[in-house]
Amino acid sequence: MNTFSLTPIVIGLAIASLTFHSVAAENDTSNEAEETSELTLEKIQVTAQKKVQNIQTVPVSVIALSANELSNLKMRNTQEIVAQAPNVQMLGSNGDAQLVLGMRGVTQSDYSPNGSGAVALYVDEVYMGATPLSSGVQLFDVERIEMLLGPQGTLYGKNTTGGAANIMTTKPKMDGTSGYMDVGLGNFGYKTFSGAIDTELAENWGARFAFTSSKNDGFVDNKIPNTENPSQIDEQALRFSLAYEGDDLNAIFRVHKSRSRANHSSILLLEADEGTENGGVGIGFTGYGRDDLGFHETESNRVEEKEFDLTGANLTLNYDINNYTLTSITSYDNGEYFVPEDPDGSPYHLLEDDFLAQTKQFTQDIRVSSNFNGAFNYIAGLYYSRDTTDGETRYRWLADFGDGTQPLANTCEDTFFYGCYYSNSYKQTRTTKAAYIHSTYDVTDDISLTLGLRHTKDSIEIEDYTSWYGEAQNSFEQTIDGPTLGNLGLDGINEKINDSDTSGKLGVDWAVSKDLLVYGSYSTGYRGSAFNGFAFAPEEFTSVKPEELAAWEFGFKSTLQQGRTRLNGAVFRYTYENQQFLIFDGGLQFLLNAGESEIQGLELQLTTQATKDLTINAGIGLLDAEYVELNYAGIDLSGNTLPSAPEVNFNLMLDYDVWQSDSLWVQLHYDGSYISKQYFEPFNDDRLDQPGYSVHNLRLNFTFENEQHKVGLYVKNLTDEEYATYSVDLTADWNGLFFFRGAPRTFGVDYKYTF
Repeated sequence: MNTFSLTPIVIGLAIASLTFHSVAAENDTSNEAEETSELTLEKIQVTAQKKVQNIQTVPVSVIALSANELSNLKMRNTQEIVAQAPNVQMLGSNGDAQLVLGMRGVTQSDYSPNGSGAVALYVDEVYMGATPLSSGVQLFDVERIEMLLGPQGTLYGKNTTGGAANIMTTKPKMDGTSGYMDVGLGNFGYKTFSGAIDTELAENWGARFAFTSSKNDGFVDNKIPNTENPSQIDEQALRFSLAYEGDDLNAIFRVHKSRSRANHSSILLLEADEGTENGGVGIGFTGYGRDDLGFHETESNRVEEKEFDLTGANLTLNYDINNYTLTSITSYDNGEYFVPEDPDGSPYHLLEDDFLAQTKQFTQDIRVSSNFNGAFNYIAGLYYSRDTTDGETRYRWLADFGDGTQPLANTCEDTFFYGCYYSNSYKQTRTTKAAYIHSTYDVTDDISLTLGLRHTKDSIEIEDYTSWYGEAQNSFEQTIDGPTLGNLGLDGINEKINDSDTSGKLGVDWAVSKDLLVYGSYSTGYRGSAFNGFAFAPEEFTSVKPEELAAWEFGFKSTLQQGRTRLNGAVFRYTYENQQFLIFDGGLQFLLNAGESEIQGLELQLTTQATKDLTINAGIGLLDAEYVELNYAGIDLSGNTLPSAPEVNFNLMLDYDVWQSDSLWVQLHYDGSYISKQYFEPFNDDRLDQPGYSVHNLRLNFTFENEQHKVGLYVKNLTDEEYATYSVDLTADWNGLFFFRGAPRTFGVDYKYTF
């Protein structure tokens, strides 16, 4: 840990926040105050602590994106929410087929269908952790997104080490009939159509129906004639919400369904040697190279549709009785997931993957919140969840294996290697039972203490884990995979792991004034055991111990210039034990625990109404995340950087009102982000790193007739930056370095009608 020292940063932030606030207060004159009052920022209301609060009074590091900001950012899926959040990363370990969020260097490198993330994803307070569930989540008709950085558990259903992302969809307004329709066109054949209708059904009753549909032709150009492009979008979703608001009882029932049928994300496999033009052996040792192909071009001979289906329903009840609010959140979700890959990205059948899974999940969260007038208040609850995943993975290896000049057909029976498929299947059941309490005590009018505790019992059970092999499709011109030829050593394995953990939080916050809050906390986080869903050979069938994380955090939240500016900051230091990670070695995949890591860093977030016409949002994150204890195959990896943990990340968002009159409002929007060099694996192989890069986006809005009509022109990735979101070393068997690409420059126009 030698990138920067945390102690002077803590002291500097504290002095800077207090001094800056004091100077700002002294410099306010009556004239300045009158001028500033016209530029006051809107207050941001969040529910990060399970009650509606001004974000400036919440003593945790939370990032909130409103509906208007999401609209300008033109976000399509949950992977894109990280762009305007310091120290929040996205690991594209399966292209856009899987959501893997990281916060402050804590992430998930295991992308198996039975895994769950270190950062929890919630939609309307319902946990969507399993891959077949989170992959089906689409962003549409969203009221806001809240991201909580740091371990969570004393307020949330699922205990996590990294943090939580909460997507809050728009509720029925209970006020007449209203709605909108939004249509758009863009390059790569992009078409989108979304909307919502909201109506008051009767006194106290309201309903809302929302939908979305998006499609394109794929942003990677396939050079094989008469073959479709990969990296497509073809997805639809809808949601129906029914709400009741009474004197004491509020209820909302939601049903949702989403689907995707689009050619999967294209994989970029680069030659690990010097390339065929320099005498290299080519990808898969076939002599084939990507000599004349650009970054967003491929010659993939396998382009098939991924299939995601997500259906679910949830009911939220809030009942006020005396000084208490009783809350119940009940949910059921069913997600199905099929991802066909062509990792070699070549005209030959060298390596092909199929990932299949179905998850059924039931959750129940019951809690009571006190509303006392005195110094003490609390939230206490019970949480239960159960999810069952039926999973299967299939690899096809070297059905075409050449002699250096051309591909040849191969037989699995002769070699047990060339022309084989390897498959596994299993059933996994995860159960979580937890009790939690989060309490606050006002020591004085300005100083409050926070104490939270959670006790969790987890069980994870694998049933009938079996692996086998056979003759692969396209080997000796087979049109389908052949029958089973034999067992790979895993035959009906059954295992169960039971975990228990007590975690908590202790914090103090001091309202120095009505415009400055400083806080500090110590908290612990936990993520339960897991089984390797990518095991085929007996030595791969591994399980990992729970992750544990201890976190110190100190921060401040300040409102300056009579409400014209918000400046928030936080510093943190983590001790991270038993991080779970997936490693590739000689064609095998192992799920392992790292011994220990240390993480430290900071975030600063600035929002200011710079002028009457210009609003600025900016954030910076600094991160130093290193393994303290990690050994693998006799290699000491201590001192290496954790995956998806860039040292610097920066985000900027500008909104400038170019013109405003009674009939026309023209606004220019810019947002951009910078991410410094990062690795995606613990070996820190420079061949697989992603160097620092930046992405810039622009949007020009024309709003007419009291905001009833809105036309937008946009471009994303303005400079057409080429970058990777994940990488793996496949040198041993395919002479390849595996990458998932980021999206190229896209542009388009959209029109929104509001009624």
